[in-house]
Amino acid sequence: MKSEVLAVGRELLIGKTVNTNAHWIGRRLARMGTMLSRITTVDDNLQEISYALRESLKRKPDFLIVVGGLGPTPDDMTLQGIAKGLRRRLVIDSVALGMIRDHYAELGRGELRLTEARRKMAELPEGATPIINRLGTAPGVLLRVGRTLICTLPGVPREMKSIFRGSLEKEIRKRLGKLYVRTVILKLDGIFESALAPILKDTMKRYPGVYIKSHPKGVEEGVSKIEVNIVTVSKKEEESRMLAQSIASSLSREVANEGGTIQSVVESG
Repeated sequence: MKSEVLAVGRELLIGKTVNTNAHWIGRRLARMGTMLSRITTVDDNLQEISYALRESLKRKPDFLIVVGGLGPTPDDMTLQGIAKGLRRRLVIDSVALGMIRDHYAELGRGELRLTEARRKMAELPEGATPIINRLGTAPGVLLRVGRTLICTLPGVPREMKSIFRGSLEKEIRKRLGKLYVRTVILKLDGIFESALAPILKDTMKRYPGVYIKSHPKGVEEGVSKIEVNIVTVSKKEEESRMLAQSIASSLSREVANEGGTIQSVVESG
Protein backbone atom coordinates (compact mmCIF):
# COMPACT_ATOMS: atom_id res chain seq x y z
CA MET A 1 0.00 0.00 0.00
CA LYS A 2 1.31 3.44 -0.96
CA SER A 3 0.76 6.50 1.20
CA GLU A 4 2.04 10.05 0.86
CA VAL A 5 2.02 13.14 3.07
CA LEU A 6 1.57 16.63 1.67
CA ALA A 7 2.54 19.10 4.40
CA VAL A 8 1.40 22.69 3.88
CA GLY A 9 2.94 25.67 5.65
CA ARG A 10 5.69 28.24 5.12
CA GLU A 11 6.71 27.77 8.77
CA LEU A 12 7.95 24.30 7.83
CA LEU A 13 10.09 25.67 4.99
CA ILE A 14 11.77 28.56 6.82
CA GLY A 15 12.84 26.54 9.85
CA LYS A 16 10.36 28.06 12.29
CA THR A 17 8.53 24.75 12.86
CA VAL A 18 9.87 21.20 12.70
CA ASN A 19 7.61 18.86 10.72
CA THR A 20 6.75 16.61 13.65
CA ASN A 21 3.39 15.75 12.06
CA ALA A 22 4.96 13.92 9.11
CA HIS A 23 7.39 12.20 11.50
CA TRP A 24 4.49 11.00 13.68
CA ILE A 25 2.43 9.79 10.70
CA GLY A 26 5.41 7.93 9.22
CA ARG A 27 6.12 6.22 12.54
CA ARG A 28 2.44 5.35 13.02
CA LEU A 29 2.17 3.80 9.57
CA ALA A 30 5.36 1.79 10.10
CA ARG A 31 3.92 0.29 13.27
CA MET A 32 0.83 -0.70 11.29
CA GLY A 33 2.95 -2.59 8.76
CA THR A 34 3.25 -0.08 5.93
CA MET A 35 5.22 3.09 5.27
CA LEU A 36 5.19 6.47 3.59
CA SER A 37 6.53 6.49 0.06
CA ARG A 38 6.94 10.27 -0.04
CA ILE A 39 6.69 13.46 2.06
CA THR A 40 6.20 16.73 0.14
CA THR A 41 6.29 20.13 1.84
CA VAL A 42 4.90 23.23 0.12
CA ASP A 43 4.34 26.90 0.85
CA ASP A 44 0.97 28.45 1.73
CA ASN A 45 0.36 29.10 -1.95
CA LEU A 46 -2.57 28.01 -4.13
CA GLN A 47 -0.37 27.19 -7.10
CA GLU A 48 2.07 25.12 -5.04
CA ILE A 49 -0.68 23.20 -3.24
CA SER A 50 -2.67 22.42 -6.40
CA TYR A 51 0.46 21.41 -8.35
CA ALA A 52 1.72 19.12 -5.56
CA LEU A 53 -1.74 17.54 -5.30
CA ARG A 54 -1.91 16.77 -9.02
CA GLU A 55 1.63 15.37 -9.03
CA SER A 56 0.77 13.06 -6.14
CA LEU A 57 -2.43 11.83 -7.81
CA LYS A 58 -0.42 10.90 -10.91
CA ARG A 59 1.45 8.39 -8.71
CA LYS A 60 -1.92 6.94 -7.57
CA PRO A 61 -1.21 6.43 -3.86
CA ASP A 62 -3.82 4.63 -1.78
CA PHE A 63 -3.78 7.49 0.74
CA LEU A 64 -2.75 11.12 0.38
CA ILE A 65 -2.63 12.74 3.83
CA VAL A 66 -2.63 16.54 3.58
CA VAL A 67 -1.69 18.32 6.81
CA GLY A 68 -2.09 21.98 7.70
CA GLY A 69 -3.83 25.07 6.34
CA LEU A 70 -7.45 24.39 7.38
CA GLY A 71 -7.95 27.38 9.69
CA PRO A 72 -9.75 30.72 9.26
CA THR A 73 -6.81 32.97 8.36
CA PRO A 74 -5.99 34.12 4.79
CA ASP A 75 -2.88 31.93 4.58
CA ASP A 76 -4.94 28.81 5.39
CA MET A 77 -5.67 27.83 1.80
CA THR A 78 -5.29 24.05 1.67
CA LEU A 79 -8.90 23.32 0.71
CA GLN A 80 -8.82 26.08 -1.91
CA GLY A 81 -5.65 24.54 -3.33
CA ILE A 82 -7.21 21.07 -3.44
CA ALA A 83 -10.33 22.44 -5.16
CA LYS A 84 -8.14 24.24 -7.69
CA GLY A 85 -6.05 21.12 -8.31
CA LEU A 86 -9.18 19.00 -8.88
CA ARG A 87 -11.00 21.74 -10.79
CA ARG A 88 -13.92 21.60 -8.35
CA ARG A 89 -15.93 24.34 -6.71
CA LEU A 90 -15.74 25.15 -3.02
CA VAL A 91 -19.17 24.86 -1.39
CA ILE A 92 -20.46 25.49 2.11
CA ASP A 93 -21.00 22.09 3.72
CA SER A 94 -23.92 22.13 6.17
CA VAL A 95 -22.51 19.26 8.24
CA ALA A 96 -19.13 20.99 8.56
CA LEU A 97 -20.90 24.24 9.46
CA GLY A 98 -22.80 22.38 12.19
CA MET A 99 -19.54 20.98 13.56
CA ILE A 100 -18.09 24.48 13.76
CA ARG A 101 -21.21 25.84 15.49
CA ASP A 102 -21.18 22.95 17.96
CA HIS A 103 -17.52 23.57 18.76
CA TYR A 104 -18.16 27.22 19.62
CA ALA A 105 -21.20 26.19 21.69
CA GLU A 106 -19.08 23.73 23.68
CA LEU A 107 -16.68 26.57 24.42
CA GLY A 108 -19.61 28.53 25.86
CA ARG A 109 -19.68 30.84 22.85
CA GLY A 110 -22.84 29.58 21.18
CA GLU A 111 -23.97 33.09 20.26
CA LEU A 112 -20.69 33.87 18.53
CA ARG A 113 -21.39 35.27 15.07
CA LEU A 114 -20.29 33.06 12.19
CA THR A 115 -18.12 35.55 10.34
CA GLU A 116 -16.79 35.01 6.83
CA ALA A 117 -13.49 33.79 8.32
CA ARG A 118 -15.28 31.21 10.47
CA ARG A 119 -17.55 30.06 7.64
CA LYS A 120 -14.43 29.60 5.51
CA MET A 121 -13.60 26.47 7.52
CA ALA A 122 -16.84 24.89 6.27
CA GLU A 123 -16.10 25.54 2.57
CA LEU A 124 -15.15 22.13 1.16
CA PRO A 125 -14.36 20.93 -2.36
CA GLU A 126 -17.41 19.40 -4.03
CA GLY A 127 -17.84 15.74 -3.07
CA ALA A 128 -15.86 16.04 0.16
CA THR A 129 -16.99 14.74 3.56
CA PRO A 130 -16.11 16.52 6.82
CA ILE A 131 -14.58 14.64 9.77
CA ILE A 132 -15.32 15.89 13.26
CA ASN A 133 -12.43 17.58 15.04
CA ARG A 134 -13.07 16.92 18.73
CA LEU A 135 -10.13 19.03 19.88
CA GLY A 136 -10.42 22.05 17.59
CA THR A 137 -12.59 24.07 15.25
CA ALA A 138 -11.65 23.18 11.67
CA PRO A 139 -13.00 19.77 10.59
CA GLY A 140 -10.85 17.26 8.79
CA VAL A 141 -11.93 16.35 5.25
CA LEU A 142 -12.16 13.11 3.27
CA LEU A 143 -12.29 13.08 -0.52
CA ARG A 144 -11.89 10.10 -2.86
CA VAL A 145 -10.31 10.57 -6.29
CA GLY A 146 -10.01 7.32 -8.22
CA ARG A 147 -8.15 4.84 -6.03
CA THR A 148 -6.76 7.60 -3.80
CA LEU A 149 -8.38 8.67 -0.54
CA ILE A 150 -7.36 12.25 0.20
CA CYS A 151 -7.54 13.10 3.89
CA THR A 152 -6.87 16.64 5.07
CA LEU A 153 -5.96 17.12 8.71
CA PRO A 154 -5.32 20.24 10.84
CA GLY A 155 -1.72 21.25 11.39
CA VAL A 156 -2.10 21.49 15.18
CA PRO A 157 -0.42 18.21 16.26
CA ARG A 158 -2.92 17.13 18.91
CA GLU A 159 -5.85 17.77 16.55
CA MET A 160 -4.10 15.94 13.71
CA LYS A 161 -3.39 12.91 15.90
CA SER A 162 -6.93 12.81 17.25
CA ILE A 163 -8.53 12.72 13.79
CA PHE A 164 -5.93 10.28 12.45
CA ARG A 165 -6.54 7.83 15.30
CA GLY A 166 -10.29 8.31 15.33
CA SER A 167 -11.05 8.17 11.61
CA LEU A 168 -8.22 7.69 9.14
CA GLU A 169 -6.54 4.78 10.91
CA LYS A 170 -9.70 2.66 10.50
CA GLU A 171 -9.64 3.23 6.74
CA ILE A 172 -5.95 2.33 6.52
CA ARG A 173 -6.32 -0.85 8.60
CA LYS A 174 -9.33 -1.87 6.52
CA ARG A 175 -7.21 -1.79 3.36
CA LEU A 176 -4.08 -3.26 4.97
CA GLY A 177 -5.74 -6.09 6.88
CA LYS A 178 -4.16 -7.42 10.06
CA LEU A 179 -0.37 -7.33 9.88
CA TYR A 180 2.29 -8.23 12.43
CA VAL A 181 5.46 -6.15 12.62
CA ARG A 182 8.62 -7.44 14.29
CA THR A 183 11.72 -5.34 14.88
CA VAL A 184 15.19 -6.51 15.88
CA ILE A 185 17.95 -3.99 16.63
CA LEU A 186 21.54 -5.22 16.61
CA LYS A 187 24.25 -3.07 18.20
CA LEU A 188 27.64 -3.93 16.72
CA ASP A 189 31.20 -3.11 17.73
CA GLY A 190 34.46 -3.57 15.88
CA ILE A 191 33.26 -3.65 12.27
CA PHE A 192 33.31 -0.70 9.90
CA GLU A 193 30.34 0.04 7.67
CA SER A 194 32.41 -0.65 4.56
CA ALA A 195 33.03 -4.22 5.82
CA LEU A 196 29.39 -4.61 6.84
CA ALA A 197 28.07 -3.37 3.47
CA PRO A 198 28.60 -6.61 1.44
CA ILE A 199 27.02 -8.65 4.25
CA LEU A 200 23.94 -6.44 4.23
CA LYS A 201 23.81 -6.41 0.44
CA ASP A 202 23.73 -10.22 0.30
CA THR A 203 21.12 -10.40 3.09
CA MET A 204 18.87 -7.82 1.44
CA LYS A 205 19.10 -9.73 -1.83
CA ARG A 206 17.92 -12.91 -0.07
CA TYR A 207 15.09 -11.09 1.75
CA PRO A 208 13.85 -8.32 -0.60
CA GLY A 209 10.66 -7.74 1.41
CA VAL A 210 12.46 -7.08 4.70
CA TYR A 211 13.63 -3.64 5.86
CA ILE A 212 17.32 -3.86 6.79
CA LYS A 213 19.20 -0.66 7.53
CA SER A 214 22.52 0.19 9.16
CA HIS A 215 23.09 3.36 11.20
CA PRO A 216 26.72 4.30 11.99
CA LYS A 217 27.13 5.54 15.58
CA GLY A 218 30.67 6.81 15.26
CA VAL A 219 34.03 5.54 16.50
CA GLU A 220 34.93 5.42 20.19
CA GLU A 221 38.53 4.76 21.20
CA GLY A 222 39.21 3.32 17.77
CA VAL A 223 36.20 0.98 17.86
CA SER A 224 33.50 1.42 15.20
CA LYS A 225 29.92 1.25 16.47
CA ILE A 226 26.95 0.48 14.23
CA GLU A 227 23.26 -0.16 14.82
CA VAL A 228 21.39 -2.44 12.39
CA ASN A 229 17.58 -2.41 12.21
CA ILE A 230 15.65 -5.41 10.89
CA VAL A 231 11.90 -5.06 10.39
CA THR A 232 9.68 -7.89 9.15
CA VAL A 233 5.96 -7.74 8.31
CA SER A 234 3.65 -10.70 7.89
CA LYS A 235 -0.01 -11.66 8.19
CA LYS A 236 1.14 -14.37 10.62
CA GLU A 237 2.65 -13.28 13.92
CA GLU A 238 4.91 -16.32 14.34
CA GLU A 239 6.16 -16.04 10.77
CA SER A 240 7.16 -12.42 11.30
CA ARG A 241 8.94 -13.25 14.58
CA MET A 242 10.80 -16.28 13.22
CA LEU A 243 11.96 -14.44 10.09
CA ALA A 244 13.32 -11.49 12.09
CA GLN A 245 15.17 -13.79 14.46
CA SER A 246 16.59 -15.88 11.63
CA ILE A 247 17.98 -12.83 9.81
CA ALA A 248 19.41 -11.45 13.06
CA SER A 249 21.17 -14.74 13.80
CA SER A 250 22.59 -14.95 10.28
CA LEU A 251 23.89 -11.37 10.41
CA SER A 252 25.40 -11.95 13.87
CA ARG A 253 27.40 -14.94 12.59
CA GLU A 254 28.67 -13.08 9.54
CA VAL A 255 29.63 -10.03 11.60
CA ALA A 256 31.56 -12.30 14.00
CA ASN A 257 33.38 -13.86 11.02
CA GLU A 258 34.56 -10.36 10.09
CA GLY A 259 35.91 -9.74 13.60
CA GLY A 260 32.96 -7.73 14.89
CA THR A 261 31.03 -8.33 18.09
CA ILE A 262 27.33 -8.10 18.97
CA GLN A 263 26.94 -5.85 22.00
CA SER A 264 23.17 -6.23 22.29
CA VAL A 265 20.06 -7.55 20.56
CA VAL A 266 16.74 -5.80 21.22
CA GLU A 267 13.57 -7.36 19.87
CA SER A 268 10.07 -5.87 19.84
CA GLY A 269 6.77 -6.44 18.11
